[in-house]
Amino acid sequence: MNEERIRNCNQKPMFPSGNYILYWMQAYRRFDSNHAFAYAVSLAKEQNKELIVYEGLRCDYPWNSERIHKFILEGMYDNQTRADELGINYWSFIESKSNPARGVLKEIAKNAVAIVTDDFPCFIIPEQINKLSEKINCPLIAVDSNSLLPLSRFERTASAARILRIWIHKEFLKGLPKFAKPKWKKEDLLGLHHQTKPPHGFGLPKDLNSFLLSLDFKEQVPPAKGVKGGRTEALKILKTFVTKKIQNYETGRSQPNPPEITATSGLSPYLHFGHIGIEEIFQSVLEATSQGKWNPERMSHQKPGDRDHFYSESSSTNHFLDELITWRDIGYLFFWKDKPNHINLEHLPDWVKANFRKHKSDTREYLYTLEQFESANTHDELWNAAQTELVKTGRMHNYMRMLWGKKVIEWTKTYEEAFSILEHLNNKYAYDGRNPNSYTGILWCFGLFDRPWFPERNVFGNVRFMSSDSTKKKFKMKSYLEYIGELSENSDSLFP
Repeated sequence: MNEERIRNCNQKPMFPSGNYILYWMQAYRRFDSNHAFAYAVSLAKEQNKELIVYEGLRCDYPWNSERIHKFILEGMYDNQTRADELGINYWSFIESKSNPARGVLKEIAKNAVAIVTDDFPCFIIPEQINKLSEKINCPLIAVDSNSLLPLSRFERTASAARILRIWIHKEFLKGLPKFAKPKWKKEDLLGLHHQTKPPHGFGLPKDLNSFLLSLDFKEQVPPAKGVKGGRTEALKILKTFVTKKIQNYETGRSQPNPPEITATSGLSPYLHFGHIGIEEIFQSVLEATSQGKWNPERMSHQKPGDRDHFYSESSSTNHFLDELITWRDIGYLFFWKDKPNHINLEHLPDWVKANFRKHKSDTREYLYTLEQFESANTHDELWNAAQTELVKTGRMHNYMRMLWGKKVIEWTKTYEEAFSILEHLNNKYAYDGRNPNSYTGILWCFGLFDRPWFPERNVFGNVRFMSSDSTKKKFKMKSYLEYIGELSENSDSLFP
């Protein structure tokens, strides 16, 4: 285990009379290719204690909905199957009206020698870690399994992708970091399962759909048709990507098309919920595109920062890995140092804030309310199409997401209102919302990680401007708009 990934959250000593090491699975919801689980295993063996894996699901998280709940639960069913294969003592707890979650984790922590959890830097997880660490008598150890490189290696956040890209490449040229065990075997975990029984009320529902109907969600968002959560589905999607799509990634990823023919991976929700890990995607992509002949020596030692040639001889592979590593890490690193409970426009660069002070009173040609945005009721067919895709499918084409964000800035009274609307719509409907990259993707629309652009424009000032007219000139939109039309025709209204 790389010590750079480990953080003791409360500096308490091992609790000598405890019965087990508890792995509190929050963000990396899988066993294989998981540094946090691997550390919990090593600690259990070192202390000669039983290992218990606890994965819980409350109902009161922000933007809760049947869509998000079902996706997480499908992953938990996969985890139960994998735990049975490995002989792992896996305790799942699903909150319901008759089975409240309050105090459950604190109670099972009483018998723990130590607790290991996931050091995810966003949403409710940092606060949950801090609160539990103050209530328990044993160490709470958080493990970073977010990225290929431990995020602690970076002394500060990066202001632009081109800067972080150089940092990352230089670190890789020192040698690849040690990866987590890619696939566990039952014999690897012998002696860690002593049959301690979970308290009453633990376990997965026998009928998932009936259980979901029994819950009250704040947001009324149904699961998207054809979308399934869990590790089995994630690995299937990865296989499809590396065998059928990645060769067209460089030239085809920006063209708006139906998802089945778009040259993108579709793995973002599965990465967000931890059903798959970045290390296994990295290895699968390089093995597939180099016919199994890739090794670290094949990385370019000539020019760190070279997006087109660094990882592989395949340009499409390099572009995909740059998105997977550089652009993903820049968002995670943005949150990593301070782990703020909430991100807002105060986190933007000074040049952007100066722009917005100058242009805050600019006249907006169109103004829309949250309700109009949410129901895709604007004058712009491309914006309406992007919003419809988000509502119906829980995803949005990458290029359309940028246009979508820029237009909300242009069509609201204030920049703060625009941010609030984008945060709400993205986190309510997107499977990969509530993530560091969700927030930095939204803030990119406001100028984060970008540079000043000229000429200066109304509302935006020197922040990059995008228009639907230029998008129509740049791309053939017929296929995408036909796909959105089919989505709308398959139900009685935009909102199911």
